[in-house]
Amino acid sequence: MSPQPINTQDAAACGAAYTSIFGWPIVPGQRHRPRGGCTCESGACPGSGAHPLPGPLTPCPADGLAAELNALPGAALIAPTIPFDGLVLPKWSGLSVVMWLDRYGKAVPCILYGEDKAVLLVLPATGRYALPDGTSPSTVEVRSGPEQWVALPPSHGMRWEQPPWHDQTHHPLPLIHGKDLLAPLTQALQATAEPSGARL
Repeated sequence: MSPQPINTQDAAACGAAYTSIFGWPIVPGQRHRPRGGCTCESGACPGSGAHPLPGPLTPCPADGLAAELNALPGAALIAPTIPFDGLVLPKWSGLSVVMWLDRYGKAVPCILYGEDKAVLLVLPATGRYALPDGTSPSTVEVRSGPEQWVALPPSHGMRWEQPPWHDQTHHPLPLIHGKDLLAPLTQALQATAEPSGARL
């Protein structure tokens, strides 16, 4: 019998999946308040309820994560970029890469973030190999290493377009090397480049 689907809208269920299926370190982050916005109360907030608290990224023990998240409704689920690299890029470029890989029987975990961003997860320390020459960090940001992070669903405004597990079995989706994204990302960025011929 197939396992029950993972409830990707429930922070505790997702936190349990991230820690038990993948062994990912999870750090509870800022909280989104429906009427009050982000608990950081910053005018320069990078995303309400979708970024870390000040200070070091100290993972919560897996056996205490559910209780902590239940006590902090709306808290972000923050993963230091240790078990993967995160590529933060325009939404339609990310979706184009996902569809391109699907045609060749490959898959890359993809998070949609707000209205205009996507995050692709690849093998650790390989994200830089996905970037075409001349790509601006303002177009594609590579997050890598223990001091950087990615907010995971169901952090506010984030959802899985391609979850990192197989839906039928919950087995982890193997992460691919960043170089496997170079061709589709080059194509996607060229397709969305300004017609004036501006460089990527």
